[in-house]
Amino acid sequence: MKFSNRDAAYWRSAEAAWEWIARSSAVCEGGGSSHSYSPLWGWAKPYPETTGYLIPTLLAWAQRSGAEALLQRAEAFAQWLMALQHAEGWWAGGVVGGNRPSVFNTAMIVDGLSAYSAMQGGNADALESARRGWHWLMAITEPDGAWRRGSYVPGYTPSYYAYAVAAAWRTADRLNTGHTFEVLRQALRFYATYLRSDGTLACAGLKPGAWAFTHTIAYALQGLWEAASYAEEADIARRVAAACRALSEVILQRGFIAGRYRDAWRGDYTFTSPVGNAQLSVLLRTVGAQIGDAALVRCADLALAEALKHQCWKANPNVRGALPGSAPFWGPYMRWRYPNWGAKFLLDALYAALS
Repeated sequence: MKFSNRDAAYWRSAEAAWEWIARSSAVCEGGGSSHSYSPLWGWAKPYPETTGYLIPTLLAWAQRSGAEALLQRAEAFAQWLMALQHAEGWWAGGVVGGNRPSVFNTAMIVDGLSAYSAMQGGNADALESARRGWHWLMAITEPDGAWRRGSYVPGYTPSYYAYAVAAAWRTADRLNTGHTFEVLRQALRFYATYLRSDGTLACAGLKPGAWAFTHTIAYALQGLWEAASYAEEADIARRVAAACRALSEVILQRGFIAGRYRDAWRGDYTFTSPVGNAQLSVLLRTVGAQIGDAALVRCADLALAEALKHQCWKANPNVRGALPGSAPFWGPYMRWRYPNWGAKFLLDALYAALS
């Protein structure tokens, strides 16, 4: 198979990223993937949430590349996660060892387990684990569609939980539980209320405040777009597309992506987030391709280029292939760390660009 120079470079970056993910698991004795690596603090404990959503990424690349090691890694992650599930169906927040139920973590993990089960022709254990987690999510969904229990910040219901709505919808689709789609439709409509008229999002940050990292902005918009597609909610999809256009116009005008934004897409340009840039590339390419907007695809290319600019190519296997949270490295998002979800979203962005 012949590749263009660009595609060959993308494959090289992808191979480095999945080798880093393998390293992040090996340092955790083959269980989950480490939350992050820092040259100051070393490897962190494994992180169930992101280990969960690494599974669909590894499965997609395994199918595309034929690399058996990626399929084996996904299976090891699935087995490790199933052993951590609470009797009530949920998974805890934070790195391994936590004991407080987490909506977002549970949604990411059931998405991964249901994808693994589907890839394996209906792996019974993974399917049952995903079903139990999914039913817990549905059980704590409030009548207005919000998740207020199991939150990252008690008392705060952020818009980026839309990413969990999309994950729950994918899981429901795999579980063939269509009779509860109305619960998810109500959840979608609730989180869509955070879309402002200027194309920005309310409550898009990890914590309450005016600023939101591109990491959580991309979570919110990607989740709303995917869930709206499942629900055939054309008006919500239109509003998400408008938000993507507004943000892409600001990015293309500046030729640089701020690490975080606030109202009217006013950015903090003291840093950029390679992780958030990879996520934005996935989002903008997905939306742009589906609605035929070349400017969004062009912005997706820019975002991917900005992410790749900061992929580490040092010989040290602890960092080779990884993305830093911020550039410069001391920026406020994941300061001094290479988070495992950086490699995940870089792989997703490369996969989309090669499709």
